[in-house]
Amino acid sequence: MKTITSIMKKNPWVQCPKIPAVEEILKSAAITNFVRGDGNANKRLNYLEKIYRPWIADIVDLSDFKYCYFVNGVTDAINQWMATEHRDWQYFEGDYEYANIINGKGQKVKYLNATDVLYVSNPACATGNFVELKDIPNPVILDCAYIGSTFKHRIVPPKNTEQIFFSFSKGWGLIGQRAGLVFTKQPHKSLEPMKRVEAWNHTSVEVAIKIVENFDIDTIYNMYKPIQQKVCKNLNIRPSDCFFIANSEDEEFAQRRRVGQIARLDLSHVINILGDKE
Repeated sequence: MKTITSIMKKNPWVQCPKIPAVEEILKSAAITNFVRGDGNANKRLNYLEKIYRPWIADIVDLSDFKYCYFVNGVTDAINQWMATEHRDWQYFEGDYEYANIINGKGQKVKYLNATDVLYVSNPACATGNFVELKDIPNPVILDCAYIGSTFKHRIVPPKNTEQIFFSFSKGWGLIGQRAGLVFTKQPHKSLEPMKRVEAWNHTSVEVAIKIVENFDIDTIYNMYKPIQQKVCKNLNIRPSDCFFIANSEDEEFAQRRRVGQIARLDLSHVINILGDKE
């Protein structure tokens, strides 16, 4: 276990391990390149949306979010948001920093102000745990990138949520496929015109379709949760709601703290090691 502890202390990132069952399904996804404007790319995206909404419904009800767009992962969703956002915005300490890295105008807060746009991840980037978002008055940009790596837990978006981001990377070990979805209540300023000309990765849509058709939203979580629990019990650390993350307040992991005294620990390498032995 000393080797495992050393790995977790060194790794500042968290990521889903490569999942053999997902890798096998990936082989059946056809490389696809439709002719722009012939409507076939939109047909496939519309099909993905049709099967995705009920697939995610036990966690998030998307009924109020009428518009759906394909993006190159949640980072691209954030790019598109930042390119079209002109209001003041805020994010909590420990949350995903990418938006502020490229924009530089986000206010990092410990306590929410009642007016600025709030960017927030749920499950939280800082811990991998679900958070309860009260019905705050702020406009909200909700990042649900960790969904797919957790159990089914109901997320109720605050009433003024404008956009919700989803990823096929975090829960499925597919970071290199750059596949994600954005759902909005109003047409997106940059993604709507792109959708009209079918400007997205057509092959990644096929990858996403394969995931939804072949797995439940909590399949991978249920598959790997026993390994997470085993590691956490042996190391006296807490399992996160996300199966490839653990938390600890132990001083040994102080360098991995993202918010307060809570360290966020990556279990992906450990899962790969132990998974091969199971």
